[in-house]
Amino acid sequence: MTKTDALSRRKLLGRIGLLAAVGYTVPALTTLSVAHAGSAASAASTPSESSGPSEASGPSEASGPSEASGPSGSADPAVVEATCGVKNLNDPAYVQCVVDNGF
Repeated sequence: MTKTDALSRRKLLGRIGLLAAVGYTVPALTTLSVAHAGSAASAASTPSESSGPSEASGPSEASGPSEASGPSGSADPAVVEATCGVKNLNDPAYVQCVVDNGF
């Protein structure tokens, strides 16, 4: 095997690799022009009519904010304890009760 044979093999392998890369990328690049992201609606489709307003729901069963809470959101600790139980910030149910009632 001579030095020129090794070079020609390298060139041949390089050309095969280049042809393989081109063979894989050309179909992907040619189909990019086919894609239409976010195209407008065709003339055949028309928008549907909007529905009317739904009926108002009744009051929820959970009690709202107490009258004892001031404008800053602070409440009398006795009212909070009567509504949500003993203060325990590690209990998710207690924290959710305080949030739901606006304390």
